[in-house]
Amino acid sequence: MNVFTLKLFNTGQVTLPKSWREKYKTKNYIAKETPEGLLIQPLEKSETAYFENKDDFGIYCENGLPVDKILQSIKKIHGSD
Repeated sequence: MNVFTLKLFNTGQVTLPKSWREKYKTKNYIAKETPEGLLIQPLEKSETAYFENKDDFGIYCENGLPVDKILQSIKKIHGSD
């Protein structure tokens, strides 16, 4: 496992090491807060990510999402699998 120090800029941006950017070949990442700290994961083009803000939630998928997947996701969010 490689460990790197990341720098936070005044704009809130963090630069990932070039080797990671080349390895994962994506410009989209998801950050999760865990009991151990922050977890940064590449967001593959086929994956979906759920986001929330104080007003609502949404589903992000770079290449679009089939209707049945949207319905599955909504049911999962509401606990009605």
